[in-house]
Amino acid sequence: MKRFWSKVDKNGPVPAHCPELGPCWVWTAARYDRFGYGSFSRGTRKDGSVVAHRAAWELTNGAIPGQLLVLHKCDVPACVNPSHLFLGTHPDNNRDASAKGRSATGARNGARLHPERLARGEHNGSAKLADLDVLEIRRLAEHGNSQRSIGRKFGISHIHVGRIVSRRVWRHL
Repeated sequence: MKRFWSKVDKNGPVPAHCPELGPCWVWTAARYDRFGYGSFSRGTRKDGSVVAHRAAWELTNGAIPGQLLVLHKCDVPACVNPSHLFLGTHPDNNRDASAKGRSATGARNGARLHPERLARGEHNGSAKLADLDVLEIRRLAEHGNSQRSIGRKFGISHIHVGRIVSRRVWRHL
């Protein structure tokens, strides 16, 4: 416990969006990731390391039940002030991020900001078809082949064939 708290600066910034919380206690030792979350080694290789704000919660409040996350009221990843932390689920974390404007929704969504970065068609890791397969499916449908027979030939459902033909999917081709 003493080793943990010796790595904390208790004179951190006061969050602008909720000054009533008081100052953040900033983790000054190793960082867990590029987002700035702190990393605390529990001492032995077997115990490994833990994200610092989770360690702060456990030192102050005991074990974290189930699959719960430790969330920040202050939105400062390096903060380990127990009064700035609360428990929540993944959906709670998503709602909190959205409410505070930290999630990319609507026009800020990455797919809308940078559509050129999306892996489309055969470049998508989940694709079962190649671009040439899709063009062949459309050609076969134009020539009167049934969607069922086309689906059997390519190992996909007739419903998916219909989506390809109507350009609801693979519309970039």
